[in-house]
Amino acid sequence: MKYLFIINPCAGGGKGKTAWSKVQAQLATTPGIQFDCITSRYVGQPRELAAQAAQRNDLDCLVVVGGDGTLHEVITGLMTVQQDDPLPVAYIPAGTGNDFARGYGIATAPRQALIQILTNQRTHRINIGHYHDYSRNCDGIFLNNFGIGFDAAIVHATNHSRAKTFLNHHHLGTFAYIYKAVRVFFTQPDFQVKIQDGRQLQTFNHAFLLVASNHPYIGGGVRIAADQRIDQQELELVVVEKRHRLTLLWAMLMFASGHLITSRFAHLFRGKALRYQVTSAQYGQIDGDEPGKRAFDLALSCCSYPFWQQPLN
Repeated sequence: MKYLFIINPCAGGGKGKTAWSKVQAQLATTPGIQFDCITSRYVGQPRELAAQAAQRNDLDCLVVVGGDGTLHEVITGLMTVQQDDPLPVAYIPAGTGNDFARGYGIATAPRQALIQILTNQRTHRINIGHYHDYSRNCDGIFLNNFGIGFDAAIVHATNHSRAKTFLNHHHLGTFAYIYKAVRVFFTQPDFQVKIQDGRQLQTFNHAFLLVASNHPYIGGGVRIAADQRIDQQELELVVVEKRHRLTLLWAMLMFASGHLITSRFAHLFRGKALRYQVTSAQYGQIDGDEPGKRAFDLALSCCSYPFWQQPLN
């Protein structure tokens, strides 16, 4: 097999560079491995490099060394190219949250993640969330989750924090997320969401948290979906309402501890297709990327892509 490694050295506040040095050392002691490597230098380049790689006929696997955002860019780039036999992807996580690695079952240690790739014997199909936003007439994908409201406001506050780079460099990115979550709790307004559940239209007038998930994890390891599996052609939508500050505080404590899904505060919807609308301007996040503060009119569906990596679980 021949591998192409796309490396984002800046991922996770420099974790990408460290991870690649460990992978290089492992490859140097593993005979018979053919590979090329390319370093990403700017936002959006992983998508361009992946689209170029999809048109090569000498590659068997594209390996991403970076964070979930880098992986998102790469798979987006690959899916923009029509392929009869799509180029499989593998992942060496080196980001801040690494939620995709948790959802799939990939070791966070670079050498162990590489072993999962080199010893893999077959292609694994992963589920990918696809969205169409009628309010902007745009399409895209998400590997982890698409959030509106509370979690997206946390992402916005964290991404625009002066301390983010410092905290990530010292491996304190989770602390930054928690710190901002406390502040956002007191400033995030409630909003209306209309959800089309089969033939029934349900309206929640005081939504606070609205997250569509492809696997159980969000925010660097917080469990938000029940038993969602990344190889399962299904998405899960979680809604939490803001009715009373004390009950909301309790719900958010359960969210932080990973027990929200078992509580009476969460409304759950599952399916291969989901349709919902938020008419007021709210923060959104798509795998940690920000589409801006705006209204959303979303139709979600499932698609899949091949992965070349043996899951841990």
